[in-house]
Amino acid sequence: MRQKKSAVVARFRFRPLSILGMTAVWIILWGSISPMVILSGVLLGWVIGIVFPLPPMHWEGRFRPLGFLNLVWHLIHDLVVSSFRMIRLAFAKKVDLNAGIVRVDLDSDNDLYQVQVAELISLVPGTVVVEVVRHPRRLYLHAIDLIGPDPVERVQRMAHDIELRVVKAFGSKQELADYLEHRANSETEPATLEELPEMEVEES
Repeated sequence: MRQKKSAVVARFRFRPLSILGMTAVWIILWGSISPMVILSGVLLGWVIGIVFPLPPMHWEGRFRPLGFLNLVWHLIHDLVVSSFRMIRLAFAKKVDLNAGIVRVDLDSDNDLYQVQVAELISLVPGTVVVEVVRHPRRLYLHAIDLIGPDPVERVQRMAHDIELRVVKAFGSKQELADYLEHRANSETEPATLEELPEMEVEES
């Protein structure tokens, strides 16, 4: 009985970090930082935590201010560049999105980092995560403007660059070293038919 009561209390507990993250997403979606938007974001984050309680995430890294600033800077840069690309496609005489699904195999092994990478990719216009696989760590992205010599490699490189910036911003020294080692091994290992990057192109 006591354990059940403590579980109920824990479910209604105010979780600042979780609520702060959901409030930030809510503000970005509304595009406004008015008091009403902030208050509704906090309230919505708390209600979501009660109705859909998240499993605990074990984070062994540490916050790195310089890495975080680098992450934010590149996010703003990607937003600006991608927004101009969307404007160019919107006003083109012939609209040809050249869209497709691209598979990205991640090199970090952490739920938090995988979620952060997926969120940052989805914030950039022109790319959105349509599926997240935990084992193995993998993302499936819907991307447009897949043209050029190697569009799959370009999208995968973009995702891996974001992943590296996330690890540099929030990872421990050991996590960063493990990531760089795994990344180096992934780039040097010869690809088999099963390991080749996949892309499904949509007809437009």
